[in-house]
Amino acid sequence: MNEKEITKILRKNPTYREEANALIHQCLRAGFIEDLHAGKSSKLLEDKSLSRITNEEMKKLMIETTAKLEDYLEMRDKNPKEYKKFINSITLLYTHDWSKDLNEYKIKSR
Repeated sequence: MNEKEITKILRKNPTYREEANALIHQCLRAGFIEDLHAGKSSKLLEDKSLSRITNEEMKKLMIETTAKLEDYLEMRDKNPKEYKKFINSITLLYTHDWSKDLNEYKIKSR
């Protein structure tokens, strides 16, 4: 990919899915959820009757995630050109191959 093609990608209007993927990537990456994800797998995690996360961990995860999301939404409102470039950069570098097919993971859309 040459510089002209990259510049074109960075300036395009991202789709809602691309924007959502980029925001989730940035809000969850290198955060508290990574601490929860680290470590060895356990057969206990397959038991749906057991909790995998405490209420305090869930609260911390939600607060951390919404604080990061707030920063990105503020960027969107105050600096839309940079925000668009940011979203497109994350898409190009990290989330371009994320499945767009909700059926793959049996996820229901609205």
